[in-house]
Amino acid sequence: MLLLDNRLLINQGRTRACYQHPGDKNLVVKVPCGNKKTDSMSNIIELRGYQALMREQVDLFCISHCYGFVTTSLGKGLVCDCIRDDDGAVSRTIWDIIIYQDDCNIEYIKAVIDDFCGFLIERDARLFDLNLKNIVLKLQNDGVYAPFAVDLKGRFDNKETIPVSSYSRYFARKKMVRRRRQLIERISFFREKRVEWK
Repeated sequence: MLLLDNRLLINQGRTRACYQHPGDKNLVVKVPCGNKKTDSMSNIIELRGYQALMREQVDLFCISHCYGFVTTSLGKGLVCDCIRDDDGAVSRTIWDIIIYQDDCNIEYIKAVIDDFCGFLIERDARLFDLNLKNIVLKLQNDGVYAPFAVDLKGRFDNKETIPVSSYSRYFARKKMVRRRRQLIERISFFREKRVEWK
């Protein structure tokens, strides 16, 4: 059993908390943080999404890979890659950068994300849940950001009444194009409103 506590906490979302793996700095453990069934299902849905990407042979260098489940002191956790900057620091989400970093280049970030989303669309990677907290930007030694998706639930967490985009390439691409546009718009919107969110 892995022992997890707040000293290892990296980040926390609505349904899960992300902890540094106590035995390997290159891994994280995602643990449900609520009592709802949907919270406990998040890890299962993410693993299914990852497995679907693997079956489709999508180029997977730009995602956090999943390695299965482990028992922890806080419940059953999903083990995934920990994306780190070239200096060893845990890479930050788009949200953390645009809200908390004073000197970030928003136009550059939007260009990086536009290219990243284009890459996903070209390869039919159905990561519909593209949001500011699900993508981290790995800072490389040359100052360039490399984006990584760290939440892969999208395909099997589809909120459509009839989830045609989960199975149709045509509708999946249309949805990914919308998600791309919305994500880039949100980068500008939340940067302008950052004082309200700090």
